[in-house]
Order: sequence, then structure tokens, then C-alpha cells
Amino acid sequence: NGVSERRNRYILEMTRCMLYDKNLPKTFWVEAAGTTVFLQNRLPTKALKDQTPFEVWYGYKPSLKFLKIFGCLCFTHVP
Repeated sequence: NGVSERRNRYILEMTRCMLYDKNLPKTFWVEAAGTTVFLQNRLPTKALKDQTPFEVWYGYKPSLKFLKIFGCLCFTHVP
């Protein structure tokens, strides 16, 4: 199926770009791919009449308040 193959290619390309942009090793591949799919499900598409897949599936717009830049420096607080 051409549509699903194109979608998979897009996931691979976006994942590679995210890793390359932040100079991350390939060991972060799974996290980058998961983030890519997460973002794709929250971006509007023409096939769904400018709605997001999340919105069509759940019936409400997704909250994007918690999104952070992929690969940004973070710290963990251990009490």
C-alpha cells in the first residue's frame, strides 16, 4: 500500500532529522521514533479535513501544553 509506505518513510525521515539535529546517537532511535509518531497524531491532515488523528479518534482537541523540545537538556531531582 503506497499510503502506508509513504507514512512509514515520513516517520523514518523525521526520526533521522531529530537525531541528526540534536547530535544524538542511534541509541535514542526508539525515543525519537515514538516522539515522531506522537507528533504526527497531533498534526492536522487534509485527509481528515484539517483535523488531527487524535481529534477524530477521541472527539476532542489534544492538549499541547506539555510539549518540550526533543533532545533538550534536562535534569532529574532525586529527593
